[in-house]
Amino acid sequence: MCKWKKWMSLVLATAMIGTLTACGGSGGEKDAAAQEPAQTQTEKPADAAEAPKDTAASGEKVKLNMLFNDTDENVQAEMKYVMEHLPEVLPNVEVELEMSPGDAQTYETKVRTMIAAGGEGLDVWWERGGSWATPILESKSALPLDDYLEASGYWDKVIPSAKLPAADGHTYGIPFEDISYEIMLYNKKIFADNNLEVPKTATELKKVVETLAKTETVPISVGAKDGWCAAMMVEGFAYSIDPEITKKIVDGQAKFSDEPYTKGAEVMKELMDMGAFSKNVALTGIDEALPLFETGKAAMMANGSWAVASCADKMGEDFGYFYYPVVNDADVDKYGKNCAGGVKQNSGMMVYAGTEHPDEAVALCQAVAELRCKYVYEEKGNPFTVYKADVMGWKYDKDFAEPVAQLAADMQNFGFVYGLVQDVMPTAAASSGVMQATSKFMTNTADYGVEDYLADMDKAALEE
Repeated sequence: MCKWKKWMSLVLATAMIGTLTACGGSGGEKDAAAQEPAQTQTEKPADAAEAPKDTAASGEKVKLNMLFNDTDENVQAEMKYVMEHLPEVLPNVEVELEMSPGDAQTYETKVRTMIAAGGEGLDVWWERGGSWATPILESKSALPLDDYLEASGYWDKVIPSAKLPAADGHTYGIPFEDISYEIMLYNKKIFADNNLEVPKTATELKKVVETLAKTETVPISVGAKDGWCAAMMVEGFAYSIDPEITKKIVDGQAKFSDEPYTKGAEVMKELMDMGAFSKNVALTGIDEALPLFETGKAAMMANGSWAVASCADKMGEDFGYFYYPVVNDADVDKYGKNCAGGVKQNSGMMVYAGTEHPDEAVALCQAVAELRCKYVYEEKGNPFTVYKADVMGWKYDKDFAEPVAQLAADMQNFGFVYGLVQDVMPTAAASSGVMQATSKFMTNTADYGVEDYLADMDKAALEE
């Protein structure tokens, strides 16, 4: 069988993944040393003489090695489900899964080390994306997936924003992680007890903070020590002035010191001066900020959509969320129309360019992504994935919590979506610089104001 025919047979099998799985049960610094380019297999040879041995036809299973970052028990449970159901979807593929522990830096270093060693033991891996993927793509070590995804009907199964190609126009990762967006969480009971309405403008938000600052309740909880939480706040406000501002900065067409982020930082400074945050907020991490909100000690929290399901479960009817208020009152009609977040660029399941079995490896990536997302949808009640649940035939046997269902509907209609500021910087050093500068800004000292902060942000964006 020629390789192209073999590929088409795999395409048909892959296209059936949704149906088959529906019946099978209920998801640092840039490397100093440049990696050597890996052998790239981007073309499907038409000459049968050039094709590798047809293991499927001979009855042999294709053996593939898959690397995954073992981050916590949730990932372990997801991958257990995936591995149990893979044989139903890809019966002719035998997968050797390596769950690699450690933080993102440790894991990504392992991926790049394996690639530098010629890809020994690596066919498919979970890539965290963003700046982590930059050296991998620059060395052409990841297989472009465009032709495979088009042929398998992949784009018919996912929401439009799932299509987020790399800078060169190619798609390298199949997203499988939850989709995340910048939002503000709030306690409905605290708002009701204080006769407060959800703020849609910065002016209204400041009035809410002014009222709450007179009570024992912290107005806004934020993990400023970690940097990214507060950086997302500044970005959230900036989006109301120009939703494409972060993308323009990444593309070198704008600066943090331009009007959108300047206005956003000014709003943050006003909020700090008003006592909107907890004492010593710059020393408060996300692990402290979240319980502060969940236990009713804070009325609002700067967080992401990843917290919606768990907060709705823990807080019940007291929980709600809203989008970042617009900075200019006249732009109130833009409230909730655009939202930072969505699919992280170049993240998800990737294929090593030098794999001996590209067809099967791509099919494996698609199967892993679909099975993982099916698991979190049906077993965990989490609809925040790139897949269209109705197209996939997935069912959740309970009712989604109202905030969960609302956000799942909202995300289908956002006008402009681009990755979170801490995730889309061109290098890991730039991301780190953005977070460090924002943590320093949140100390709210007289010798480090808005101009100093934005100057450091501009400097960070240029970090190699």
